Amino acid sequence: MKLKDIKDVLTFRSFRPEPDDGAASWQKRFPKDNTLLININKSAVAWAQIDKGDQISDGGAIEGTFKDVSTQLSDEWLMMTSEGWCAISFSTRYVISLEVNLSRRKGSEEQIKTSPKAALGAKAERGKRYAVRHNPESNTSVLLAVDEEMIKSVEKGGGEVGLKIGRVACGTFSLLTDLIDQVGEARRVHAEANPDSDLGTIVMIVCCKGSVCALTQQGDNWTELRSRTDLYEGDSMEPVMGIVLPLIENAGPGAHVVYMSDNVGSELPGLLQARLPNTKISDVTVENQLWKKLSDL
Repeated sequence: MKLKDIKDVLTFRSFRPEPDDGAASWQKRFPKDNTLLININKSAVAWAQIDKGDQISDGGAIEGTFKDVSTQLSDEWLMMTSEGWCAISFSTRYVISLEVNLSRRKGSEEQIKTSPKAALGAKAERGKRYAVRHNPESNTSVLLAVDEEMIKSVEKGGGEVGLKIGRVACGTFSLLTDLIDQVGEARRVHAEANPDSDLGTIVMIVCCKGSVCALTQQGDNWTELRSRTDLYEGDSMEPVMGIVLPLIENAGPGAHVVYMSDNVGSELPGLLQARLPNTKISDVTVENQLWKKLSDL
């Protein structure tokens, strides 16, 4: 037995999931380790650290491609980790679409990641990686397609500077599924307390590092979706207004807007409230929303 194996037993490392086990939570894979969280959009890279106490320390953001930034900051990034492990979020080069009648055979959500052609049929495109979230109450689904070449390029570039990539995600899609879960739970609680009424139409809006996705739910059904990448820079939300206002208007009077951003402080809820004073707008964002979602905190 090697010294490392003995050490792993003594520290319970051998009883934990492997660091590259994507089925396990981030905390179970890296307990009491420092890890790095990175978001990549079209023209900038942002990063943060999860320390041994599961506290998030904002690292910063810088303009440039991942290849250039990772080369420039490799030493700093590696010092922020225990063994080089990081999670990557993409906010660019993806498509989120609303689909109807996708396969829901047992295991289809996992199959779409490993064998998209078998799960999607003619809808599957070469050079894409997929994820899906089905509406449990209707035949609608939200489908994510990410550029595989970009993922491979980042995995290769990260390895060249010593990073070990333990998770790859689309930040916007991750936040959208979180918001869908919250809305679903709110509808369930409301139905239990008020069985003769419905929450009505809900417009879910997610903004993440320059990209936006908005999804309308009317009753049990998802009816309309709009998604754009690389739409805005920094805190400027005016470009987002042009995407979400028509969707809210299409939802009709009385629609409830529920908003989530990558972090607290977005000006979009205020801009929407000023333009739509009679519309109920709820901002459910928590501090470090994207980083917490990426690391299961």
